[in-house]
Amino acid sequence: MLHSDVAAPRVERRRATTAPSGVSELIHISRPAHGSVKTCRQDLRHSGHMKPTLVNPGKAFALIALALAIGAMGIYVAGADDAPGAAIIGLLLMLAAVVLGVKAARNRLPAWAARTALAVGALVAAFAAFLTHATVVAGPLFAQSQDVPSVLDTAPSPQWAAAAHRARQLARSAVAEHNLPGLSIAVGARGDIVWAEGFGWRDVDTRTPVTPNTRFHIGTAASVVTAATVAPLGLTNTGADSAAEWSPSHHGEPEDDFPLFTLVHDIILRPTGVTAPAQPLPGDRATFYVPRSDDNPRRGRRLMYMRDLACCAGSMAFYSTPSDLVRFGLAKGGSVNGELAGGMVTSLMTQRDSGVVVVVMSNIAHTNTSALALRVGDAFAELAR
Repeated sequence: MLHSDVAAPRVERRRATTAPSGVSELIHISRPAHGSVKTCRQDLRHSGHMKPTLVNPGKAFALIALALAIGAMGIYVAGADDAPGAAIIGLLLMLAAVVLGVKAARNRLPAWAARTALAVGALVAAFAAFLTHATVVAGPLFAQSQDVPSVLDTAPSPQWAAAAHRARQLARSAVAEHNLPGLSIAVGARGDIVWAEGFGWRDVDTRTPVTPNTRFHIGTAASVVTAATVAPLGLTNTGADSAAEWSPSHHGEPEDDFPLFTLVHDIILRPTGVTAPAQPLPGDRATFYVPRSDDNPRRGRRLMYMRDLACCAGSMAFYSTPSDLVRFGLAKGGSVNGELAGGMVTSLMTQRDSGVVVVVMSNIAHTNTSALALRVGDAFAELAR
């Protein structure tokens, strides 16, 4: 006889009173031993005492938190670049968030509900990724150079009309070719301003045009064009503001709204009239942008961070207009370039042989303002000699 520490199930054999042909007896197992009986057939399952497995609350909370974090990361990545891969990576991250979220709740949902939630979540993630990507990534602002609007305060005199026409073509071509939001140019010769004109938009969302009076942040050029040097000249459109005046939303700072809220606000609430329509910055200020990726404005743009706007002049935003800077150049001479967020936004160029002073300003970083200023200066220099 074999002995075991585990008592064998008590089995009772009784003769069947009315058994089908081929079945001689039934086997009865005691209730305590019922759970210990196993079968080699994989398709047989006992359900008498089975309980649904529930996810540990701590584990469920961790999964949901991770899903939310991955989803937020997906939204950020989808809008981080204009390359097609950004939208796809954002989609994959949001899909991962959906899977984790469904996994956290699946044992509390019927199987059909979990599958439905997963399918619907995948569709929502795809829609969110590509909508985010399409919203933040802008196509060309102007299809052709002749589509670029311009504002002129005073027509140039006949002496300078031909040079101004040539410079206008150069400016419009630069705006269209490099996908610049806006430019402003002024030219001085023989002690006076001979031409000033604005091109494109000072604010893209509201399509507010650049005018000769639009104020631009001059960036690092503030180290030369200081308050002390401009005060004797009586320049009324030159000075310094708080960076918050140029970035009311405190873009890129802790006070800035969450990107998903901003997205919903801009594509749903504002177009439907729930919130007030967008407005350009007050005081004729230009809204400043940086290229969305690398240093190429052709690849889209985003708002410049507030901390970049506070880079100079004692953490202030030093501003001016091309006409004011031309007056500064005529009085002081010299040349200077100004940068914001690591890219050029302003160029003041003085041609010593002809005495022509050219100022080019842009509201997006990494604009080659110096090259444009040189070409515009050459157009006027021939007539100034």
